Amino acid sequence: MLLKTLINTNELAALLGLSNVVVLDCRFYLTDHAKGKSEYNIGHIPGAIFVDVHHELAAVETEVTGRHPLSDEAIFARQLQTWGINSDTQVIVYDDMGGAIAARAWWMLCQQSINVRVLDGGFPAWVREGKDVSTEPNVGVATQDKIEVSFPWAISEQVVVENFETNQFQLVDARASDRFNGENENIDPIAGHIPGAINRPFLDNLDADGSFKPAEQLHVEWQDWLTEEGDAYVYYCGSGITACHNVLALNYAGIEAKRVYVGSWSQWSKRMMRAMAES
Repeated sequence: MLLKTLINTNELAALLGLSNVVVLDCRFYLTDHAKGKSEYNIGHIPGAIFVDVHHELAAVETEVTGRHPLSDEAIFARQLQTWGINSDTQVIVYDDMGGAIAARAWWMLCQQSINVRVLDGGFPAWVREGKDVSTEPNVGVATQDKIEVSFPWAISEQVVVENFETNQFQLVDARASDRFNGENENIDPIAGHIPGAINRPFLDNLDADGSFKPAEQLHVEWQDWLTEEGDAYVYYCGSGITACHNVLALNYAGIEAKRVYVGSWSQWSKRMMRAMAES
């Protein structure tokens, strides 16, 4: 079954202020973790709640995880309550990177059967179209309703290892081609990609203005890469963030996709470092 994906600025504007609508500002910058909140303070969509991606959409990194491991299920359930999200809530998530960051929130919420969509074009589109911008902070209205959180679409490192023997799925890497090819790596300790993976950079899902390409165009482009659908593919990236953008784009294009290797290259490169140290 295809997932709900995008909402445009006019559709979102019509929803603002409704009691069952929660808007999450997911702006995040890998090299400056404080910048997202600073940008939110400068201006955001009215009523939006700032989301600290590094802490509220991820657990603490360890020696054996990727850079953004999934949140503990009980902790994330409490986070949803804090944001005021229950099973009847409409959630809209946005960023300023074409959905690259917001897609992680979308993917995590979709698994809880929450009605969630990503703002196409994000905050830049909102501003470009002259929509209202607020500087008033919002922390949301907490709810007593609790969602039982689980992450059935998350693929573990061990399952990826086992796949070398079972060949149950094809890995698809969402990073830029230079990182995939090992030509440029300034984040993780080793350059390259997981053996056997193919590369579809998430930026290829977007037009020049940061909006998604038309669904029909994306369908054609992705069909050039994929020979099957659904669970035949697992998506990854550097730390389990932008891989979700490919999952989002596929569902928007009418192609089923759900599964993400959350540890991604940042976890796999640690595995390689351990193997090198033991050899």
